Amino acid sequence: MQGKKPLRSREERSYNLVSIEPYDNTSRAYRKEPPKRAETGFGFYLSIAIITFITIVFFSLYELVVETWVKFK
Repeated sequence: MQGKKPLRSREERSYNLVSIEPYDNTSRAYRKEPPKRAETGFGFYLSIAIITFITIVFFSLYELVVETWVKFK
């Protein structure tokens, strides 16, 4: 036991494979999240379909009224 030297601190050892700083696996929690791409919902497509349908119906009614007026004129 007399031949052994006292152990040096980890900072003084040159053969450390692991860094002395503790690994913080929560560091990602403090980074700003990348913006997520907005997903187009079903409601948007339903609105487009309803608007298209109403436009076609009104255009058809207009044509029907104009043709009827021309016939009676």
